[in-house]
Amino acid sequence: MAPELLFIIIIVLLLGYIIYLHVLLTKKNIFIESTVKRLSGIEKSWNPEELNRFMNELRKVHNYSTFFNDKLFEEKPMKFLLENKLNSRIFIHYTKEEDVARRILKDGFLYADSFYKTALPVTNDRLDLLIKHNNRKSFGDYLMILVISEKIFDYYTTELDRSGLNGIAVENILTEADTSVNENGDTVYLLPNNYVKGYINHRTGEVTANQVFDPSFNSPVFNRNLELLRKQKSAG
Repeated sequence: MAPELLFIIIIVLLLGYIIYLHVLLTKKNIFIESTVKRLSGIEKSWNPEELNRFMNELRKVHNYSTFFNDKLFEEKPMKFLLENKLNSRIFIHYTKEEDVARRILKDGFLYADSFYKTALPVTNDRLDLLIKHNNRKSFGDYLMILVISEKIFDYYTTELDRSGLNGIAVENILTEADTSVNENGDTVYLLPNNYVKGYINHRTGEVTANQVFDPSFNSPVFNRNLELLRKQKSAG
C-alpha cells in the first residue's frame, strides 16, 4: 500500500473518531442542561460545588432513561411535595405497596424508636432531594409525605426544654395511640394521620391527597403525653 494512501486512511479514521467524540460530548451537554432545567423548573446557574455534587450523583445513575422516566421532579408532584415548606417541616418515607400507603393515609405513620430512621427531612434544595431520592427510591414506588407545622414543633420543643426533657424527640409526643414495644425491644409510636399529607407514585407522578391533612393538628392527648413524661421524670 502506498504511503500516501495509508496516510489518507489514518487521517480519515482520526477525523471520524473526532466527530464521534464531538457527538458524545454534545449529547452529554444536552443531557446535563435538560436535567438541570428539569430539576430546577427554571433556568438557573449553580455554583461549582453544586455542579460537582450533581455530577457525582449522575455517575450513580446507571440508566439515563430510568432517571428521565421518574416523574417526581415534574411540576405537579413537586408542588404537592413542597407547597408547605415556608411554615412546616416536611419528611418523606418510601413504601412498596399502595395498600400500605393507603393504610398510612387512614391510620397514621407507624415507626419504631426514632422517627428519623425511616423519615427523611426535605427542604427546598432540589439537589439534596435528588440525592436522597436516588438513595431511597428502591424502597418503593410510593413516596409518603409527612408534614408538621413549625408552630407545633416550636411549642413542644419549648415545653420539653422547660421540663428538662431535652432527650425526648418532639415527634414522640405527637401520638394519640398508646405506645407499644416490638420484638426488638424498640418503642413503637403512631404519628396521627392528620400529619400525613398524602403520597406520590414517583414512577407515574400520580398524587393522592389526604382529606383530613392538617399540619397544625394539636390533640389534647399530646399535652397529656408531656405531663406523663414530667411525672416519670419527677418520680425517677
